[in-house]
Amino acid sequence: MVGTSRPGEIGVDLDVNLELLWLVALGVTDAMAPVEGHTSQLDAIHPAQLSGNTLCGVIHAGIHVRAATEEDLAAINDIYNHYVLEGHYTFDLEPTSLDARREWFGHYHDTGRHRLLVAVDDGRVVGYASSSRFKSRPAYQTSVETSVYLAPEVIGGGAGSRLYERLFDSLKGEDLHRAYAGIALPNPASIALHEKFGFKRVALFTEPGRKFGRYWDVAWYEKPLHAESVSPD
Repeated sequence: MVGTSRPGEIGVDLDVNLELLWLVALGVTDAMAPVEGHTSQLDAIHPAQLSGNTLCGVIHAGIHVRAATEEDLAAINDIYNHYVLEGHYTFDLEPTSLDARREWFGHYHDTGRHRLLVAVDDGRVVGYASSSRFKSRPAYQTSVETSVYLAPEVIGGGAGSRLYERLFDSLKGEDLHRAYAGIALPNPASIALHEKFGFKRVALFTEPGRKFGRYWDVAWYEKPLHAESVSPD
């Protein structure tokens, strides 16, 4: 709806489906089968409707992805602790201390299976992605668990896609066979992001965690990686 606000000005009132715009910003242009948490509108997205979309390119342009450093840990911790306090996406109940975050940082390296990347916008860390040990037993070493966390104000700006693009590119050549991601439901944007990068839902755990006075389901998603042959241990 367009109307006049003051002389010489035009006011524009747009009826926008923010969840749909969110997925457009993520670059999800393929048709998706119905998944838990999706509205019927999200299942109607087709490549022809979004092909050549310039919004994603403009949004992505300001995001720079690089390996995380110790100087990034305070910003990483702030992003994560927001979801500890405000969201069901992590099952931690108490904020993580900076000392604990420094110990966590020691599990990641610039080479190898376990990486930690940050998204930077105008000099500020606005998100991070990691590939972490999936299980502690040695036979699980060819699998990783991946995750992405974004500052709330940049959700929908393409940072998640940029982080996963760089993360999976960095893991090429490593002796890895599978990537896994656990998604506490509902979380349609995270589902769309993981499906965009080739993850498929392989399991649903019903109500394994309690937070904010209720139980939450967790869906597990799996992505085949590039290790084709079996190497001796």
